[in-house]
Amino acid sequence: MSRERRNTGAGTAADEAATWFVRLQDEAAGGGDWLACEAWLSADPAHADAYDRVERLWVALDDDGAAIDRALGPPAGARRPTGARRPPVRTARRRWLAAALAASVSVAVVAVGDWRSAPPPAVAYRTAAGEVRKIDLADGTHVTLNAASSLSVALARDARRVTMADAEAVFDVAHDPSRPFLIAVGDQQVRVVGTEFNLRRRDGQTALTVRRGVVEVRPAGAPDAAPARLTVGQQLVHRDGTAISTVSVVEPDVAFAWTQRQLIYRDAALSDVAAELSRRFPVPVRVADAPTGRIRFTGVLVIDSEAAVLRRLEAYSGVTAETANGEVVLHSRARR
Repeated sequence: MSRERRNTGAGTAADEAATWFVRLQDEAAGGGDWLACEAWLSADPAHADAYDRVERLWVALDDDGAAIDRALGPPAGARRPTGARRPPVRTARRRWLAAALAASVSVAVVAVGDWRSAPPPAVAYRTAAGEVRKIDLADGTHVTLNAASSLSVALARDARRVTMADAEAVFDVAHDPSRPFLIAVGDQQVRVVGTEFNLRRRDGQTALTVRRGVVEVRPAGAPDAAPARLTVGQQLVHRDGTAISTVSVVEPDVAFAWTQRQLIYRDAALSDVAAELSRRFPVPVRVADAPTGRIRFTGVLVIDSEAAVLRRLEAYSGVTAETANGEVVLHSRARR
């Protein structure tokens, strides 16, 4: 592909991202607009990257909203004609920003709108099987998103909000006492100001492990509920629909091991190991039957090639791995 074609493609993505961003700022935007934007974001990783750049520009310009108010207002001492109506500053400011973004997302502008009255657009991030993605948010927070994961981020003036679906991620949250970092995960809410932790959400279960700072967890929709406060070396595990969460002392590096291409298991069900390998590799892995799935496994799997990982699993766990019909099936040697 030529350089000219690559640049053209990048420009197209940027223009489309600006168009979507402006469209969703319109007060008339409805559910259909949000769904259509979600489909556009999912169609190509370049789309999400371009949209993220537009959102960064929106956030970066936040400090000079008052300057735009003055620029959009009438000159000092000027009088409006009798009966003339001036649009609200907030509406005029939004129109100004929309025009600036649509014209070019690469132009540095020195003013921004007051967007507290409308929710900021959420940016969706997804990874495919075997893909690990590093995300740098506009507030300085760094996110490492594990394979086969999905979450969305909305950075507002009063808070930074994340909605986490089936996913695992390491969050290194930038310290900002005026804007708490809130994560909706299952039926719980995680609240932090500045810290580093691993958050895993799989099959209706949430596990949070803290490596730096303090993290609060409380039931979603219950802001007055007493939170569970976790600090370095603590892990909280919660199953959706239950009233109790389990907090224990752990070695944080075990939960973070996947970022170093390792999977560490301690008395894990083989069915859980198979599910994790299916997220890490393009060829899915499953157990042959329920008894095989209940086999317990303790060990460290270095993530390189799928064939090499399966050989190690065979050597350590007493199973055989057979490939057929586009999948790997684990059989217990004791049952064959």
